[in-house]
Amino acid sequence: MNIPAQLHPGFWRIQTSCLSGWRAALLLLLAGGFGALAMAPLHVWPAFIIAFAVLIWSLDGARKSNRPVRSAFWRGYVFGMGYFLAGTFWVGFAFANRGPEFLPLIPLALPAFATLLAVFWGLAGAAYVLIAQRTEWRILVFAAAFALAEWLRGHVFSGLPWNLPGYTWEAGGPVSQSAAWFGVYGLTFLTFFMLGAPALAVSRRLINRRLLPAIAGLCIFLFLVLIGLMRLSAGPVPEQADLRFRIVHSSITQAEKWGQNGPALARERYLSLTQAPGLENVTHVLWPEGALPIFMLEDGATLRMIGDILDGGQVLLAGVNRRAAREDDIAYHNSMAVMRFAENGAPRVDALYDKVRLVPFGETVPLAWLIAAIGFEDFARLQFTPGPAPAVSNIPGAPAVMPLICYEAIFPAFVRSAPERPGWLYNLSNDAWFGDTSGPWQHLNQTRYRAIETGLPILRAASRGYSGTIDPYGRMPLLIAPDSEGAYDTGLPLSISEPLYVRIGDLPFWILCLSILGLLGWQRFRFMRKQNRAQP
Repeated sequence: MNIPAQLHPGFWRIQTSCLSGWRAALLLLLAGGFGALAMAPLHVWPAFIIAFAVLIWSLDGARKSNRPVRSAFWRGYVFGMGYFLAGTFWVGFAFANRGPEFLPLIPLALPAFATLLAVFWGLAGAAYVLIAQRTEWRILVFAAAFALAEWLRGHVFSGLPWNLPGYTWEAGGPVSQSAAWFGVYGLTFLTFFMLGAPALAVSRRLINRRLLPAIAGLCIFLFLVLIGLMRLSAGPVPEQADLRFRIVHSSITQAEKWGQNGPALARERYLSLTQAPGLENVTHVLWPEGALPIFMLEDGATLRMIGDILDGGQVLLAGVNRRAAREDDIAYHNSMAVMRFAENGAPRVDALYDKVRLVPFGETVPLAWLIAAIGFEDFARLQFTPGPAPAVSNIPGAPAVMPLICYEAIFPAFVRSAPERPGWLYNLSNDAWFGDTSGPWQHLNQTRYRAIETGLPILRAASRGYSGTIDPYGRMPLLIAPDSEGAYDTGLPLSISEPLYVRIGDLPFWILCLSILGLLGWQRFRFMRKQNRAQP
């Protein structure tokens, strides 16, 4: 039976590759936005199959243009714009929560933010057209080029590895367990391969060589599911003996916290929740990043109130804003303080950690002179001082901890750079900036991957974000919703043996990607040279 051409799957491949101008741009922008459905909280990973198909077919069509490399860069860039606009739209809520005077920045900041991230996808598209031959195995070049671009996006200019395609697999599930061996960047390479290969299988013939990459991708997927299920079959992780942590989770909004009487309201809320029934059984109390909008370590009245509650020897780990005098000015830090209180309420600071990786346009302002020039002087003056280095803090009565303040938890290399292996990780964050959007879900999912990669449990306290307990496999025996409010007592899961990724990092990922690009690039070079010699 003859299938009408317009109904055959190959018809759409041909039409997509032939599109140009604004039609191609619109299709790529929409396809990129559709691909963002693969991210948390939806994790609709089949969306990537469709989105990657449009991208690959369009990149293949770029070869027919007069300037194929430039055309491929543009196509990869536009696709990336759609992907990052849809996946990080919640950034606009941070400006809105700062006040109505910052609303005019949103239509400027969101496209600028997506543009910066999309450049890396444009470079990957150009590399694909430069290196890949028109064989079914060009999918390897696609996966290697885009995965390397994602690694660079996570490291260049301080990096922002948000919404790596590998995160489409929800942390704690079977596929996510592969991050224990080759990290989320290795999983990102496999994701590009597995979900991009079906685009090359489209053909008029049912049985042909084009199916081989798709079959290989399916086999890899089934293998990852199998080994993931085997790894998860160990069951629940035992907890550390004689330890009980209280996660204090408030639903207070940024508007309330920074509004009239905000400091008093926030203090009353956190003190009230901290002294909920059962405190006598708690050994450590966890407050999130920026719990109180004051310089808490300088506020004697607040410290005395905390001391009146935690006079049983309990330890408080709290996110605090602090300032320190320097020779010619004052340095402001976003910090975690570990405190105990004597029977008379006098505080003792046992450990202090200053956040190292500061959020651009949140805690530090790149190009501050330009921001000030367009009328936002107050915003441009926002400058925190980074801490010296990642640290492992000794905690009275508990294993040593590595603090991860806010988005420090999204950097795999940062977590691996600890001077020694801690017993657990503490992620304290303030996700209230981003409202009831996908941002807090995405932040949580990425944080859970650090548990898988390191084999360490994580306790998480996030203001109007997702708090709870994360075991070394990325599972959450305790999950606290953003709008919940209360004191949640939990144990600390034991760590497991150090995963392979901790020891070798991204080295295998680099070797694999560079080998693919190098070998297939050399093959392409030889082919082109032979063609040039054959021409009269």
